[in-house]
Amino acid sequence: MNFKKAALFISGLVVSATIPSMLTETAIAQSVQPINSNLVPVQGRTVQDFVPKGWRIQNRVDGDINNDRRSDTVLALVQTGTQFERARALVVLVRQANGTFRRLAVADKLLLCSSCAGALSSPDGADADIKIKSGVIIVSQLSGSRVARESVHRFWIDKSSGRLVLIGKDILDYDRGNGDSTLVSSNYLTGQQIVEKSKARRVVSTKKSAIPKSKQFIETINIEAD
Repeated sequence: MNFKKAALFISGLVVSATIPSMLTETAIAQSVQPINSNLVPVQGRTVQDFVPKGWRIQNRVDGDINNDRRSDTVLALVQTGTQFERARALVVLVRQANGTFRRLAVADKLLLCSSCAGALSSPDGADADIKIKSGVIIVSQLSGSRVARESVHRFWIDKSSGRLVLIGKDILDYDRGNGDSTLVSSNYLTGQQIVEKSKARRVVSTKKSAIPKSKQFIETINIEAD
């Protein structure tokens, strides 16, 4: 086989190997669709009523988020199926006086997808740590490997709109190897932001600045944009 024929042969192998891979990636991309909030009912008797077809509950947290002394519920949902890359969503439910639930929010961009957490990814995704404390929903997520990111978002019910708004956000980027890190902590109630940089786990600088006190509803928060 001369050089020209060998080159054509190798090129053909590359193309034949690439096309199936491209088709597989396209199929996966098409299968990853954000949750359709219209399929999540406004009212329901049980939490399962708020799980659309093609989704399942990955995590459930109960607690009072509107200070009415009734236990409300936050659901982390993940797409069903066997593909590695699957979308996730956060559904917030408020318990009514008669024991039924009312949908308060559906956030389709807040949680990392199942393969979006780097080395911490899994078929279900890196599990988000969700807590309810003093009426505040706290969502913590970790991604990366040696170079990692921890994202913490805090939400509560805005009295004027009755909707969940972002009141605080902490983004910590750090290197597990050398201990270098940058923490950006934003408080949207006070309009203050603190940027703290560390070298070898020792703080080397702290900078404070003013930020807008704009209302950011939970439905608009995109973890990939942080």
